[in-house]
Amino acid sequence: MPASPQAVLVGPGSPALDGGRPRRWSIDRERLKRIRNIQSEEFYSRLVMRPLSVVIMLLIADWKWLTPNMVTSLANVFKLVGAALIVLDHREYAISAVIILQLGVLFDHIDGTLARYRKTGSTFGAFYDKVSDAVTWLVISGAIGWAAYVETQNVWLPIGALAAAYLLLVMGYMKWIVAAAANRTPATQPAEPPSRTPMQWAGWFLSSLGRAAYFEEIDLFFWIGLGLLVDQLPLTILLLLVSQGVQMTFMIIKRGMQMKQMDAARARTTPIAAT
Repeated sequence: MPASPQAVLVGPGSPALDGGRPRRWSIDRERLKRIRNIQSEEFYSRLVMRPLSVVIMLLIADWKWLTPNMVTSLANVFKLVGAALIVLDHREYAISAVIILQLGVLFDHIDGTLARYRKTGSTFGAFYDKVSDAVTWLVISGAIGWAAYVETQNVWLPIGALAAAYLLLVMGYMKWIVAAAANRTPATQPAEPPSRTPMQWAGWFLSSLGRAAYFEEIDLFFWIGLGLLVDQLPLTILLLLVSQGVQMTFMIIKRGMQMKQMDAARARTTPIAAT
């Protein structure tokens, strides 16, 4: 009897056979391919969150009662609870806050993956996901800023934390301005999972580590978690502020150039009125 299409792994005791003998494990490769429907760029997503999200998806992908929007809501709860623990006592609850925040960003990965897997993506789902990211990141940034202020009485630390969050939001705002100007919505389409040799996987791993210097959106959860664990919130806030400031400067130039290119393309295709 072939392995069930609803299960990626068939465990011990399954009637599935391989050459007349009981098969210990069976992989539904087509289902796994549908689950691996996006390739992340951020180092933390590549090396930690995306692999974990695939493992979780193997279990929950076909739970019909669980919708992508419910997963987004669960991610929001984890992030807000993590922020509350930081405010209450970032030293006492450091490990708990780090774990809960990572669960938040993990389920933030899963919601879109689940929607693409089921082909049930919606405009509201995309809206809910983006707004949730913006609101929860502001709350988390405010929480670490407050915790740092309580520890040091330095009023510039909460200002710096919120300023770093604001810079991240400005970069997202510029992205959507460019998308609107191009008359398109940058929806994430399912992507083919890559096939790599061991050497190619090693190169991918090293390149992923190198992307840590980019301080991209998902990576910030890694840096906050690290800052909490080593009890260096002031340094973490400075790192966030500087990294986001540098990135915003770069993105202003990049998005501005994209807008100029669109203006030039439109100018070439617009007929000149007769005089």
